[in-house]
Amino acid sequence: LDIIFPKICLGCNKFTGKNDFDYVCRKCFGEIVLKNGFECIGCKKQTRLGLTCALCAKENKIDRLIIAAELSDPLVDKMLKAYKYKFIYDMAAPLSVLAKRRVKKLPSKGFIMFEDNPLLIPVPLSKKRLNWRGFNQAGLLAKDISDAYYMSYRGDILTRTADSKHQADIKVKEDRIHNIRNNFAVTNGALARDRTIILVDDICTTGATLNECARVLKENGAKKVIGFVIARGQFGK
Repeated sequence: LDIIFPKICLGCNKFTGKNDFDYVCRKCFGEIVLKNGFECIGCKKQTRLGLTCALCAKENKIDRLIIAAELSDPLVDKMLKAYKYKFIYDMAAPLSVLAKRRVKKLPSKGFIMFEDNPLLIPVPLSKKRLNWRGFNQAGLLAKDISDAYYMSYRGDILTRTADSKHQADIKVKEDRIHNIRNNFAVTNGALARDRTIILVDDICTTGATLNECARVLKENGAKKVIGFVIARGQFGK
């Protein structure tokens, strides 16, 4: 199949080899720069280690946001779109490497993600969307991070109870918040109670989905919820 349908790098459009990822060559992947700073999930202003600022804390239930890479990098943008919208399962491998590299560099910035015995949970898909896509892109990323760093993972605590309109199709922030409201439920609150949760997703734009998940988790006893995403989108683009 590789001979008939050879895989081409999303960055340089050259054929990928045995030492490359399926759709990203090692050279292009090595040129991706991890995100260096941190920002508030609400106002996007720089904050210490991604903490939600005091002005945004009332409307945002995520306590801290960690972003792995910049969406302004064309290759990162292409990788996420291929993973999320073209359903390319194999894109989980290079994106997971970006995530793990970001986790590895966090202690040098003053934040150790392993502290407090955190529990990794992916943002869930509805059953309809999961059957359509064939996999939960956030779940693959979260499981790979947990395996690499021996962190606890559960994909069965948070569920999606409604198949609402796709967030990317909504252009008004308030409408996104309303669209995602009451779309999630906790099926086993005892597992989340008094735990620090690391909520994993592929991309965050307004933060509406992460915040709604965090709200439900905290209502069921979670002590703290940290958002962890590959990149952050710019709303309206």
